Amino acid sequence: MTLSIQSISKAYGARDLFLDFSLEVHPSTRLAVAGPNGTGKSTLLRMLAGEESIDSGQVKLIKGARLGYSAQDLDRETLGRSVLGWVMDALPSWGDFWRDWERALQAEDTAALERLGRKQAEMEQSLGYSPEHKAHTVLSGLGFAEHEHSRKLHELSGGWRERAKLARILVAGADLLLLDEPTNHLDLEAIEWLESYLMEFEGVLVFVAHDRVFLDKVGTQVLYLGGSKPLLRKGSFTQFLTWQEEYEDQKEREAKRISEEIERKMDFVRRFKAKATKARQAGSRKKQAERLEKELEGLRPEPKRKTLAFAWPEPARCDKTVLSVVDLGFAYPNSQPLWDKLNFSLYRGQKIALAGPNGCGKSTLLKLVVGMLDADQGRSVLGQAVDMAYFSQHHVDTLDLESSVLSQIRRLSDPRTTEEELMSVLGLFMLGAEYFERQVGDLSGGEKARLMLACLFLKRANFLVLDEPTNHLDLESREALMQALEHFEGTLLMVAHDRMLLSRAAEQVWSLSGTGIEVHLDGFTGYDRARRAALEDKQEPGKQAAQAGKALSREELKQRKRLEAEERNRIYKELKPKQQVYSKKEQELEKVLERMAEVEAALADPAVLEDSARMTELLKEYDECRQSSEDGLECLAELEEEIQALEQKREQLGSA
Repeated sequence: MTLSIQSISKAYGARDLFLDFSLEVHPSTRLAVAGPNGTGKSTLLRMLAGEESIDSGQVKLIKGARLGYSAQDLDRETLGRSVLGWVMDALPSWGDFWRDWERALQAEDTAALERLGRKQAEMEQSLGYSPEHKAHTVLSGLGFAEHEHSRKLHELSGGWRERAKLARILVAGADLLLLDEPTNHLDLEAIEWLESYLMEFEGVLVFVAHDRVFLDKVGTQVLYLGGSKPLLRKGSFTQFLTWQEEYEDQKEREAKRISEEIERKMDFVRRFKAKATKARQAGSRKKQAERLEKELEGLRPEPKRKTLAFAWPEPARCDKTVLSVVDLGFAYPNSQPLWDKLNFSLYRGQKIALAGPNGCGKSTLLKLVVGMLDADQGRSVLGQAVDMAYFSQHHVDTLDLESSVLSQIRRLSDPRTTEEELMSVLGLFMLGAEYFERQVGDLSGGEKARLMLACLFLKRANFLVLDEPTNHLDLESREALMQALEHFEGTLLMVAHDRMLLSRAAEQVWSLSGTGIEVHLDGFTGYDRARRAALEDKQEPGKQAAQAGKALSREELKQRKRLEAEERNRIYKELKPKQQVYSKKEQELEKVLERMAEVEAALADPAVLEDSARMTELLKEYDECRQSSEDGLECLAELEEEIQALEQKREQLGSA
């Protein structure tokens, strides 16, 4: 399926986001839409999905193409559904299909059977033989524990509802998949699962992401917005940045050459235009210079957008021991303790990242440290002269959404800070005069994040506690924050799932689990190595056996999985009709046995014994029922043996 964007234009006020923009995206293309916040990335996805109007032009898809996109809020009725039920609703029902097949078979409706045969092939290609199994697989891959598949949507947090939306899109299948920041709210394992899933996607994928590693792994082309016109290049985002830098250097060199050429020609004009013998040549050189001026216009460097750039103020000196945690324990109501008693110390200048899957208590531990939650037991104590500042991933925990930007930063800053300093710092974080009186609740996610960072900047803290600080920040702002944290001279304790941030800003990674903390002194590299080794240990015996003998290549493993999937599908296709026949034969046998019991009771009636004709008739019927029951039992035994053999094969494939 090809996505065709034909001369679309879209403006907000006097600002053109897109002007006569065209693009063809072919099957198996994974298009990464990148660029600073506010350049139209999400708007483009909404226009492709038909959720937002286009001023002019059109978007064309082939008739019947399936679109995967979600931006809707969940209504009250939907929130009452179970996670699995709501996700499965996006699929046609195999149960309905088999009932239609059975009716057509009994009616010997050849036309209906042919139509259903075509429908079966389509459903098998798009859904597989077991859509429920696919739904469970996707939900598990996105981090839902098995017991959570039956939870009601209203019981989930906002982040987990977003995961459920993503699961519904992936399970339904699509020819065109549109994903806006799909890694938000995902932990590292879920992000990597999603990367693998999307890399196998055969349709057209258009996605927006600010996770640099995710962009590089998933994208096969980059559409960069934010310059004088959209730029499209094949390759990863890193390759695009390299090309962009080389292209700008090349333009600069060419512009310099042309400028020098123009200057030489104009110098000739200035020297000889008054001389009659050279006037004609001077006029010719002037025309050449004018043509070169037009050529030079196309080589002007792209106007530089204002991007976030800052450095944390030099922190005041504090005790060597910044934080002491002793026998710390915590459990949410009606839940088990998150971990065994925690004991650790954090020392001046350390930069620590807490890691682990969602639900292990990372954010909870930060809230205990900053005093937003009270521990059930134990304590956490700050050292002398420690000035702590906290960045919450949920801005509502810190920000007053009804106040203005300027009053908000004033509230969260040192009372001695002057109004000029407040305004200057807001400008530093790209929240200039036009934002001062704007209500905090009206800011975008990225703007709220920058406001939080501005407030932290003014605190001049020597101990930063950060919970997912890169959420909602665009690539340029993430880069600025990473550089600032790399050079921060104070103490850092953070939770993050951004692999680049973990690699650059964390000197150590502490892996948190129910049994406590495991320290990885070699940072994210060591943690990632240990994490992958643990995942390998959980892999199927077949792969472990292969690793113990001859290691299989990635292509061989993919081929093996593909063959196993095909075999599972073949077994399911063979098993389903047998199970249906077994059920039907079992019902028929029950009726025969019931009739046998009725005939046997009638034969015991004295009145029947005196009626020889009736007696003969009943004996004949009894013999027919007995023979029919024996045939039925024999048939059921054979079917049961075949079904058990198929189910055993399926179980073996499931555990292989």
